[in-house]
Amino acid sequence: MARPRHLEAVLFDFDGTLCNTEVENLRLVQDVLRQMGAEVPMAELEVLTGGEDRVTVPPILERHGVAGTIDDYERLRDNCYRTYAEAPLELEPGALDLLDGLRARGVKVGLVSMTVARCILTGVARLGIMDRFDAIVCGDMVERRKPAPDPYLRAMELLGADPGACVAVEDSPTGIGSAKAAGCHVVAYTGGDIVQDVSAADEVVDSFVGLAL
Repeated sequence: MARPRHLEAVLFDFDGTLCNTEVENLRLVQDVLRQMGAEVPMAELEVLTGGEDRVTVPPILERHGVAGTIDDYERLRDNCYRTYAEAPLELEPGALDLLDGLRARGVKVGLVSMTVARCILTGVARLGIMDRFDAIVCGDMVERRKPAPDPYLRAMELLGADPGACVAVEDSPTGIGSAKAAGCHVVAYTGGDIVQDVSAADEVVDSFVGLAL
C-alpha cells in the first residue's frame, strides 16, 4: 500500500516505537519469573515482545517446570507498571521532533497501544508528552487488542480520520497486523533494542531523526 498523498493522522505504537520500554519490561518479567523459581535467559524472553502473555508465557512456565500459573505470573507482573512508573524512560531519538512537526502541519496524532491505560498514561505523563496526542487508545479500552483492528479503528473514529488517509508506526508483527487490518499504511520502526519481524509493513525506517511523513 502506498503512503497516503493526503495525510489526516499518524498513529504511533508506544512500547518499542516511541519509547524503548520493551527491554525494561523484559528485565522486570525476568525478575518475576525468577521469583516463581525459573531463571530464564533474556533471549528466550524476547518472544514475549509485542505478544499476548496468556499465549506466550505458559509454554515458558512449562519448559522451566514452574509450579505457578499464568494468573500468578500476571499478578506479580502487574502489567509491568513499575517500568512505566520507575524506569528511566526516554523517547527514541527524533521522535519528539516528528510529533511536533506533524502537529505543526495540522496532522492529527494518535497513540495506539496494547498495554493497559494505567501504564501508558503514567509513562506518557512522565515523558511530558501528553499534549502531543489528539487521541490515546490503550489495550483495556477496546474489546479486542492487537492484532485485531479494534484499537486502530477506535483511534481513527476518535480522530475523525479515514483509514486511507492514515499512517501507523509500529515495531511488531502484532501491531503491524492490527494496523493493516484497520486499513492503515504501516511504517515499521526498527531503531529499538529489540528488532522483530516487520516484513508485513509497507515501509521500514530505522530512525526518526529527520524523518518526514
